[in-house]
Amino acid sequence: MAFSITGILFVMLEFFRGMLWFLIPLILLDLILLGWYFKRISGRRNKAGLAIKTSIGFGVFAFVLTLILLPGSTHATWGDLIGWIDYFSLILVSLGMGAAGAVAIFPVMLHLVGIGPRKQSAQRPQASRPEQASGENAG
Repeated sequence: MAFSITGILFVMLEFFRGMLWFLIPLILLDLILLGWYFKRISGRRNKAGLAIKTSIGFGVFAFVLTLILLPGSTHATWGDLIGWIDYFSLILVSLGMGAAGAVAIFPVMLHLVGIGPRKQSAQRPQASRPEQASGENAG
């Protein structure tokens, strides 16, 4: 097959066609989780930075895993990658899978680590009870 963008898109469609039954419910679940997160966050501390860092870590993991496993999943070997376009395509597809993994896991990470404790509106002094010695009330 000659190099063409439509040829690459058709190969990608064939590759992901078997995963569509999983991707569509995953996208719907992510949208539901995002809506639920924004509903639950009112009055609580927002720790979205930790969720972003965790999602980026997962994305890096997905990038490396895709970089290693993608040639074998297309029935190619590392010896079949001979030109710079092959390596460039492999790296771009791996970056895309890493980014997709990070985006897909982000709503889940928001619920696991992104919601902190409730905010304290003002520091209220707590009523302290005086400690009564046992000898003071004896009499």
